Amino acid sequence: MKFKLVLVAICLCVFNCKEDTKTQEQTPSKIVDFDYKFPSVQKLVDCEGLDNGLYQEAMQSFEEDIANYYTPEKPILSRAYSLFVSQAIANKVDYSKLVSDHSKKALEALEQDKTLWTTNPDGSRINYNHPIFKCIAKNIKDEQLQKTFSALIDTNSMSLRMFGDQLKRKTFGMKDDKYLATYVALELFYGKIYDKDLSEIPSNAVKTGSEKEHSEGDGHNH
Repeated sequence: MKFKLVLVAICLCVFNCKEDTKTQEQTPSKIVDFDYKFPSVQKLVDCEGLDNGLYQEAMQSFEEDIANYYTPEKPILSRAYSLFVSQAIANKVDYSKLVSDHSKKALEALEQDKTLWTTNPDGSRINYNHPIFKCIAKNIKDEQLQKTFSALIDTNSMSLRMFGDQLKRKTFGMKDDKYLATYVALELFYGKIYDKDLSEIPSNAVKTGSEKEHSEGDGHNH
């Protein structure tokens, strides 16, 4: 009888160890193998229970890419946001020239959290039920944007069709609102290249700014 009890105890211990290992393997913060380029003591994104360092790194890499691409002579982030958001919503961005090697690596790290991604009816790959979007909704600085974003998230109605026009009118403040910037990065940047073969995107393409074309009306805030 004692032998059976000992055997059961051993089996339970082994099972629990395997479950713990499995849980760790499925936790993005445990398995991300990623070299951080933008170390900062300041938390630009602070969402409880999430890998804030990864989201912050991905957002900053995105911002560097659009600044280098749209304003290569003298990086002006507000101008870069204005151009990028307008073109991204209109599906006019050439991501093959925009995405840097570091942002490709950031996407690979983000992809390890399977709950961040889905396929929506409008083609968006972002899962708005992920807790990052609840956090973003609470922290957007612009009051009107915050109300709209929160309402769309709460009613499971979030889409660019519902939010895009208002977003385009508020691009100037994105450089100072890192939660809104994180949303833009996830939806209009990483979400757009999520299912693309990144090996087909030329290395360091973001450094070449001479080939890009901008429409006269792109990027104007109202």
